[in-house]
Amino acid sequence: MSNYFQNEVLEVAYRKFENQWNSSHEFEVLTSGSTGEPKKIKLLKSQLVLSANKTIDFFNLKSGINALVCLSLDTIAGKMMLARAFVGNWNLKIVEPKANPLKDLNEEFDFVALVPYQLEHILAETPGKLKLLKTIIVGGAPVSSKLIIQLKEHKISVYQTFGMTETVSHIALRKIGFEAELRYQTVKGVHVSGQDGNLIIHYPEMFPNEIQTNDLVEIKSPTEFEWLGRKDFIINSGGIKLNPENIEEKLSSLIPNDFFVIGIPDESLGQKLALILESESQYILEKNNLLKILNKFEVPKIYAFVKRFSRTDSGKIQRLETLKKISLDDWKAFV
Repeated sequence: MSNYFQNEVLEVAYRKFENQWNSSHEFEVLTSGSTGEPKKIKLLKSQLVLSANKTIDFFNLKSGINALVCLSLDTIAGKMMLARAFVGNWNLKIVEPKANPLKDLNEEFDFVALVPYQLEHILAETPGKLKLLKTIIVGGAPVSSKLIIQLKEHKISVYQTFGMTETVSHIALRKIGFEAELRYQTVKGVHVSGQDGNLIIHYPEMFPNEIQTNDLVEIKSPTEFEWLGRKDFIINSGGIKLNPENIEEKLSSLIPNDFFVIGIPDESLGQKLALILESESQYILEKNNLLKILNKFEVPKIYAFVKRFSRTDSGKIQRLETLKKISLDDWKAFV
């Protein structure tokens, strides 16, 4: 096992994890904080080893392969890249977790984990370099329809992961882009079921009890499911239940920059649908254009612009934190 570090800061972070790996049975990590305040949880080294082996087995990754680490080593995603390398005896190249980690690289890698934000920048700036990566997993934030279309155009396949800090990285994957699959396939030893549309994870090797999630899914088999959205994001507007993820997927073909929809308090409706866009400049949105792809209930009532969204380290948008940046005068009505 050989390693390369882009700078001393990264080597210090790596050595810190390595020392903990060799001397401790517990690791403290932060949850993502995308739906609330991040919280510290403790994971066992044995859980990290088990999760690492699941990924190694899923992709049949051999000893001595070359892997690229371009995620923050403070996150579960970054830590799990190191854990997989220790368990699988991989060679690592550890670089800064910037928007386009491939920009100055020309060598091939057998395995890499990215967040959607990085994949977007690679496709925009250096799409040909994705051919240098044999197996790519992407996670940490939702993948937009626009990004999936770009992957198809470039005939690139990547695996979208499904999981959370609490499940010690991903428990299921699906291929997106070229030769895409709708269904997530669980890793070996993990089974799923549903209750009132919510996903329940059964992972007896890792956890004695089932894990109930707020993810809305359609169960296809004990090892396959389709993800529909988050229950805690559902908006009740005048008795009509709206799924933000579905609306955002439709809008992604119309809106070029990053955005999200969210429910905000309203005296008559309880909640009204609002559209928030990330942009340095502001422009006018016409309701008629939205009605071409949304039904009348899905069309947001108001919209606002924010120069920079609040995001987690993995690039996931922090919706509530971003909402705090908007004043009453910032909201605009559709024309």
